[in-house]
Amino acid sequence: MRIRFLGTGGAEGIPAIGCSCAHCTRAAQEGGRLLRKRTAVLFSLPGYELLVDTPPDIRELLDINGVRKIHGIFLTHEHTDHTGGLEEFLYWGEGVDLFAEPRVYRRLMRNGRGKRMADVAFHLVVRPGTAVRFNDFSFIPFEVHHSVPCFGLAIYEGGRRVVHVADSGRRLSNYARCLIGGADALIVNTPSFEPVEAAHLSVEEAIALKEELGVKRLILTHIAHHNRPQDELEAYVAQFEGVTVAYDGLSIDI
Repeated sequence: MRIRFLGTGGAEGIPAIGCSCAHCTRAAQEGGRLLRKRTAVLFSLPGYELLVDTPPDIRELLDINGVRKIHGIFLTHEHTDHTGGLEEFLYWGEGVDLFAEPRVYRRLMRNGRGKRMADVAFHLVVRPGTAVRFNDFSFIPFEVHHSVPCFGLAIYEGGRRVVHVADSGRRLSNYARCLIGGADALIVNTPSFEPVEAAHLSVEEAIALKEELGVKRLILTHIAHHNRPQDELEAYVAQFEGVTVAYDGLSIDI
């Protein structure tokens, strides 16, 4: 399974608009891995390219990363930094599968986002705890604790299990913990370094979760500008085995 991190920033990206904090200032001056566009992850599965979330930057992210084929999109939740680029697929030229839990889909339609998606996408209803099976892989959505209905994803392929935990607080159901436990890789959104709010995990909490649940590899993404810069995060996680800080354009084979 190949995983490509097209964008790895929080809702504001880095540098954030109008921000002169030390992190954003460094990013603007030095560029490279300090720059982050909003979060999107592409899973290359047998015969199927699955994109998780469509941030406002998605058109540019697809172009920068040379992505020419997407078969399906999974939307984790309704927030603009995860769905703001959905209607870019009106111009994609090929139909895509749109996996969205009913509450997520209804909220998007109610808010006027994605009204024309029926012209280019097949809405395939997913429900937490119900597996979606393909010929050579499957995935199971599961609900996480956030400010709106929000869903993680456990992907099974070739004897491997990768879990993507979208915007989630520290409260996890026992079911979610079972899906995460012993996973080959866990992708976690960590806007902050230390715990600051209930709606998101922090870097420290994600590492503690990895150790508690015996996850083989932890990958941190969705880094906000008030978190530490990439080089400082990499230096910090070096003391823990199997922890990676994602950056825009990172590709990993599991």
